[in-house]
Amino acid sequence: MTTTTDTLIPAIDITDNKSVAVSLEGKNILICKSNGDYYAVDNQCTHQRAELTAGRIRNCYLACPLHGVRFDLRSGMPKGELTRVPLKTYPVSVAEDGNLHLVLD
Repeated sequence: MTTTTDTLIPAIDITDNKSVAVSLEGKNILICKSNGDYYAVDNQCTHQRAELTAGRIRNCYLACPLHGVRFDLRSGMPKGELTRVPLKTYPVSVAEDGNLHLVLD
C-alpha cells in the first residue's frame, strides 16, 4: 500500500461549516471545516451515491443534500436508517505554511 501526502488549499479558504471539493489521484474528496477543525471524506453518499458538496454541515455532521442522511465527519459513521455504510475518512492537517495537507492511502 502506498501512502501519499498532498498539499491542498490554504486553510483560511474554508470557513466554519463550509466545504470544498477536491480531486486527488482520481478520488473525489470533500474537505470540511466544523467547530474549528478540518475533516476530509469521500464526496459521495453511501446511500445513493449523491455528491455531498452541497450538504449542510453542523456540529461535525454532514447532511446529504439528497435524502438528509447525516454522517459524523470525525468517523464517517452515518446516523439514521437509510445506510449503515460509513464514509471513508482521510487524515487532514494544517501545515506550518498554512495549507491543508491530506494523507491518501
